[in-house]
Amino acid sequence: MYHVPVPSSLASALGAVRNPDGGWGYYPGKKSRIEPTCWALMALGREAGKAPDVEVLVRWPRRGGWLEDVPGVPVNVAFNALAAITLRQNPATSRQAEPLIKDVVQARGVRLDPSSAIRQDNSLQAWAWIDQTFSWVEPTAWCLLLLKQTRTSVVVAGAAERIQVGERMLLDRACASGGWNYGGSNVYGQELFAYIPTTALGVLALQDKRDTPEMQKAMQFLTSQSSTEPSAVALGMTSIALRQIGVAGGPTPADVLARAEVARAEGQVLGMATALYATSGSSKDKGAFGV
Repeated sequence: MYHVPVPSSLASALGAVRNPDGGWGYYPGKKSRIEPTCWALMALGREAGKAPDVEVLVRWPRRGGWLEDVPGVPVNVAFNALAAITLRQNPATSRQAEPLIKDVVQARGVRLDPSSAIRQDNSLQAWAWIDQTFSWVEPTAWCLLLLKQTRTSVVVAGAAERIQVGERMLLDRACASGGWNYGGSNVYGQELFAYIPTTALGVLALQDKRDTPEMQKAMQFLTSQSSTEPSAVALGMTSIALRQIGVAGGPTPADVLARAEVARAEGQVLGMATALYATSGSSKDKGAFGV
């Protein structure tokens, strides 16, 4: 039986595997990457009850204004949106996110011709992982969440239109059983399975559209199926999403922390950080993911 850690022990474990440059890799000793660094910064700040120290993101290597996740490969649009969300959690660095917000507005996935193989609107140019590729659910959700958070505070031409396209794309790609797969909802007449982390992220991005049939199904999917993916990331993301929209059910904090212990034993930084964020902070404080 695993010992269930308290959040402070997760914070200590994350601090112990921080790289000398101030960031985190996906595993201890690995090169700092944007996604685990953002989650670790937000989780540690939330656990401590203060704004995260995001100086490492301010100093992060850039390529044409974007944060560079891996040298020599295309820029990761989704994780730049996550970085902008993280920068905005500290009032001292909120303005640093504005160039990234403008870049996100300009980024878009490629338009494809209609296909008999998949039942979806390929004309919708939401967001891709990298430039000049097809729109996917996760980058669209991260970028949509960022633009919804900033639509009243950062005026960027075209942002409202990009929000509408992102919403239409996610609603169009929803699985028949509820929730979201990574790319589409069907292929060659077969309905595809939804996944828990993808669905939790879609729920966060569409939290202001909860009356739609797609969101109703997604919320039901999360509350009833979260145990089918018992990883720290999946359970943590589910807990964050359900708390954000005020829906009871899903994994308990003990469930999340138990899986966080497994993640810690295996050196999974993202799992530890997601679980720490999910189990820290006041239940009345919805944190970094509101719109």
